[in-house]
This record gives sequence, C-alpha cells and structure tokens, in this order.
Amino acid sequence: MAASAPTRAHGTRAAPSRSAQNAPTRLPDGRVLDLVALQRSAGNRAVSALVQRQRHQSGGDSRRPGGAHHAASPMVQRVPVTVPSREETLFNQRGTPGSTPGTAGAAVFGHDRGKTFDLARTGSPEAVVVTVRIRFFQEGRVLSAPDAQGRTHPVNDDNKSVIPPGDARRPFAQNICTTAPAHWNNRATLAGVRAAPGLIDSIFTTDTGGPVRLPIRFRAEPVWDLTSPVDSEVRVFPQSQAAGGPVHPVDAGHFYMNTTANYAGMDLEAIYAHEYGHLIGLSDEYSQSHPQMHALMHGMDPATSAQRSAAMTRESVRRMVLAALIPQLHGRVASAAGEISQQFVRAQAPVRSALGASVRTAMTDPTTIAMLQISVPPTAARLTPYVPRTLAAAARNPANTTAPAAAAVAAEFAPGPIESTLRRLYYSSLNRAATGVTDVGGNLGMHINIEGGSGITPDGRPAVGGATGLWAGGPANAGDLSAVVDQVAGASRTGRVPPLRASGSILRDLTSLPAGWAALAGGAPASMSVATVTNDVKQSLANAFTARVGAIILGGAAPTTTDRLGTFVAGLNGAARIAAAAASTNAVRTFLTSEIEPVVTRSTTSLMAAIGGEVTRIMGTPAEQLALTAPRDPAIASIASAMSTRLAVSSLTATASQIGALRPAVNPGTTAPAQEVTYSTVNMMSDNTDIFRADQFADIATVFNDSGLKRSREGDFRVEMGAT
Repeated sequence: MAASAPTRAHGTRAAPSRSAQNAPTRLPDGRVLDLVALQRSAGNRAVSALVQRQRHQSGGDSRRPGGAHHAASPMVQRVPVTVPSREETLFNQRGTPGSTPGTAGAAVFGHDRGKTFDLARTGSPEAVVVTVRIRFFQEGRVLSAPDAQGRTHPVNDDNKSVIPPGDARRPFAQNICTTAPAHWNNRATLAGVRAAPGLIDSIFTTDTGGPVRLPIRFRAEPVWDLTSPVDSEVRVFPQSQAAGGPVHPVDAGHFYMNTTANYAGMDLEAIYAHEYGHLIGLSDEYSQSHPQMHALMHGMDPATSAQRSAAMTRESVRRMVLAALIPQLHGRVASAAGEISQQFVRAQAPVRSALGASVRTAMTDPTTIAMLQISVPPTAARLTPYVPRTLAAAARNPANTTAPAAAAVAAEFAPGPIESTLRRLYYSSLNRAATGVTDVGGNLGMHINIEGGSGITPDGRPAVGGATGLWAGGPANAGDLSAVVDQVAGASRTGRVPPLRASGSILRDLTSLPAGWAALAGGAPASMSVATVTNDVKQSLANAFTARVGAIILGGAAPTTTDRLGTFVAGLNGAARIAAAAASTNAVRTFLTSEIEPVVTRSTTSLMAAIGGEVTRIMGTPAEQLALTAPRDPAIASIASAMSTRLAVSSLTATASQIGALRPAVNPGTTAPAQEVTYSTVNMMSDNTDIFRADQFADIATVFNDSGLKRSREGDFRVEMGAT
C-alpha cells in the first residue's frame, strides 16, 4: 500500500486527495482488487482484518501526537465484556436461632447480574488482558434490622464520599490493584488455531497459520471519583477500623487496611486476590450444600461429574459414620491410660538403660566438646583446655547422666503423661481421617465438613458443651455404636483383672507394646540414639553452661568460690545435669510418640477401610438387591445405612428449596434448610492461593470468542492451564 500521508500540527492527519481515495488497488499481476469479490470469497471478517492490518501498517490509525507510529508495534483491541456472576448460598452461619445444634444455617450472597470488565488483545508476544476498573471510596457499615429468623447482617450507611488525596487508603488500594491481580497471572492460556490462508488471502500474507497461544493477564485500575464509569465499587476502611465481627467482615465490596485482629496469620495479598476473583465473576467455593457441590462439579467438567459426585457422597457417609464414633472411641482409649501406663512402667528398665547409655556417650561426643568450648566466655579463655577432661568427669558421674535419664523415663511413663500423649495422638489420628482433604477424582481436593463438634479439644481433652450434631451419634443406633467401639478399641476394664480384648483392638496393641522393648538392651532405638540425643545435649549443655557460669566469669555475679577453676567445674557439672534432663525428656517423649502413633494410625486406617467397605456395599448395590448382600460388619453397616439415609434426606430438602435456582450456574441463590454436612473445594476461591482450575477461566474464553478479538482464520479458543 502507499506510504503514510503527511501529518498536520497537533497530530491531525491531512485528508487524502479524492483521486488518491478513488485510486484502484492492483494485485501483483496487474488485476484490480475488487473488495466486494474478496468479501464474497474470503468473508467479511477476513476483509475487515486485512483492512485493519493494512491501516495499522501504514500508520493510518496512529493516535500519537504528530501522527508518529511504530511499524512493529501491535494493534491494541480493547472491548467491554460481561461474564455471568452468581448468587450463592453459603452454609457458614453456625448456630443460627432455631437451628439444630451442630448444623450450618444458610445465608445468601452475591447477585446474578453479571460482572463487567475490559478485554484486550495486546502486547508482543500477544496476550489477553482482563482489566477491572474499581471505584474506591469511603462509606460506613451498620447492622441491619433483624429478619424473620432474627438474623442481622451488615449494610452500608449511605454516606458515600471520596477518599481524600493523601489519605493512606489510596496507596493501600493502589497496592491491592497491583498485587491482587498478580496472583491470577501465569495461570491460564487461551489456546487456538489459525487456519492456513485461502488462495486469495495467501496473496496478502506470509502467515501460514498454526497454533495460537494467548496468556491471560489480569489488571485492576483504581478510580477515585464518584462519577466515572467503573466495573466494580469497593469501600475502603482506614487503619483505625479493624476488620471482622458481624459488622466489618472483609468481602468483595469492603476492603480493610487493618486485618491483624480477626484475620491474624492470613496473607493479606491472598485475601484480596480471592476478592478479585469475585470481581471477575467467580463465586465462593466453601460451605456448599450437597446439591450445590454436585452442581459445581458439573460446571467444572460434565464428563466426570457423575463419578466425582458418587465418590463425594460415599466419602461423606464414611466420615459421618466415623464422626459418630469418635467421642466414644476416644473416651474408651483415654480411660485406659492408667492400665497402659502400668504395662509401660513394668517394662521401663531396658528403656532407661538404653537412654542412659546414649546420654553418657553424647556428653563426651567431640561435637559436644567443641560446642562447649565455643561457649566459654572470652574472659575465661584460659580455662578452655579443661573442657574435655571436665566434661569426661561429669559424664562418668551417674548423677549427671543415668540419673536424669531414669528420672525422665519414670516421669513420662506415669499415668498423667501417658494419658496426655494418648489423648493427643489418638484424637489427631481420628480427626485427620474425619476432616482431612480428600481427592474425589481428577485431583480435585475437597473438604467434607461434618458440622458440629466432637466435644474434644486439639490436645485431646473434653471440650465445653460436649459433642454436637452427628458427632454426638446422630441417627445411629446406640447399641451399634457401642458394638463398634468394643470391637475397635477393646472392652472396658472391670475389676482388677485385665480384660480380654480382641486381637487387633487398639488397647490390646497398646498394652502389648512393652513386649518388644526387651530388645533395647542391645541398642537404643532411633528416638534415643546417640546421634539424636547428642543434638539435644550439646545445645542444652551450651545454654545451661552459659547461664550458670557466664555471669560469674564476666563479673556480672559474685563467684560462688574463690577458685575460678572450681567455679568453672561446678558450673559445668550443673549444666551437664540440666542438659541430660532436658535431652532425656525430649528423647522419652519422642520414643513414646514413635511407639504409640503407628498403633493409633493403623487402628484408624483399619476402621476407615471397614466403614468404606460397608458404605460401598450399601450405596453401590441396587435397592432391590441390597437385602440379599450380607454385611461383613452388621453394626457398621447399620450405622452407615442410617447416615446414608440422613444425607439423602438432607440433600433432597436442600434441592427442593433451591429447585427454582438450580440452573447451569454453580451456586443457587435461594436459602435452604440448615445442613449437617457442607463442602469446600481446595483452590483460590476457597482456601488455597496456588490452585486454579480451567473452568474458572472458561467465561473469559467464551466472551473472548464472541467479542470480535479473534483474528482472521482463527477458530474458537479454549482454556489450557499454565502460562505460555
């Protein structure tokens, strides 16, 4: 095409002459180009793209002052788009008035009006850029009047105003505009294919087509006035207003500078990156009901949703059964602490002997000596050569080694510490099985939350109020629960005669542990090895020595004797006893954990496998044939059947109340009855800032394909995870 026309002052372009406008365009062979014929053969989209490209290359669309242009700079196309947004029901209102203890009441959030933002295709190499314009302003929040159920929620007080220039909230919001979208960058790419040019197109281009990959980038533009067009509005609160509580929770429309009180330990950037997800149309994925989570998985991938839904339902019932058993199981094992302790005390001699030998060796280990020599205060440098012989003498004194070791064994094998260890380790094992993340297929991590509580604190102690909801037994038959506890844990002790417990029961396995300790006479286990104990001894010894002797040597305290070497030796002996006691206590606790933890883990794993077998049988067998299949464990089968029915009824009632909203959207926007089981995914829109899914970018792909941003000969683009 012809060279660019000259430019006028102030960047306006001189109009081409009429003769130039009417001059025909000729092909290389001399034929005149007929645009109408080209449109008929190549299509309007191809012709439009060709004209745009030629205008750009000629500088015809330059908007720079003076008409200057750079021939290699890509053309920017930026269009406003709207993606669907969703109303959502979250079941995170625990303990609402009138609700059953341990259930989660519903609250509705969001809207279905859609989210707007600008979409651009720009850069070199090209990328798709999502830009959200956010108006930041100030406005207060108050609690609403109680609704029909007596619930209140935060509302805005209708005192909107501009955040003044110079206010600390402006740089705070500006920083969010930089950091929050950055979490979404390099996560997904639009992948497509540009077809090879047709006969006529090939005359004008050397592009032969092929794969096209466009990384998706995200931006946020702050707007400070109250009138400019924007995509979203956010109220920003100053440092003086702490976030949290019933009036000031952080959400997509309310940002807080001060989150230290109620959001302690949470990454502030991650909080606002999550809220940015709402601004591009995504909804929360925590505290979902059973039917809502089914709908969400269908939206992720219809082809796999049936298998994932079945896996989720089975795992839900399995955890409901375990939750009902946990309080009784834990109580049975904790109550046997005295009996277990007696068995441990009877077998403590090999443990005591092995630990004492390790402490003696650790005390004279070359690394221990070197550590202590380094710890000698500078003013006592002349005494450093005495460290090896003094430490060797201290190690030969049983009061400094074997006596502290024996005292540590006796103390930690007592009923109180044994009970504490049992409570903590067994509850941790059971709670992990009941609440840990599960994979329901396709690497989709999910939390299945049994609402209510086990009535047990993290350290295994009884909690105020006791067990609630399904944890308290729920619909299960009390006789079935007791039968399973007897089988898994072992019978309760009655009278002075130790009870006979079934092989494989956890209490039988725990009381049998000491039988294997006789072998410790031939060498310490890993938890009491010289290497393990040495690490504790040398650090504890250096700290204790410095604390006892350093102040005296440095003149900060009066010497206890007139002989400085005597003071030094006395201090070293005292430090040796302190170090031996500390290292011995750590070693015994580690030893007990290493002995007890595999037993409780094995018991929990076996129980979950048994529950899983009955759940699979019950839920995988047609109803008309179920009566013909014999359970391997009738008590577990009975509990599983009751829980399966309970979950099905809860799901049906939730579905019935939301049936008008169960459209292709993931989250219905109407309330449902309180739920005993809720669900959360593991990703940016729930509780993990590093996990993203392709379906979370699917709406962007859809609006891109419909926005006119595709180039000539390009087909529809799809989402692929990862950066280009």
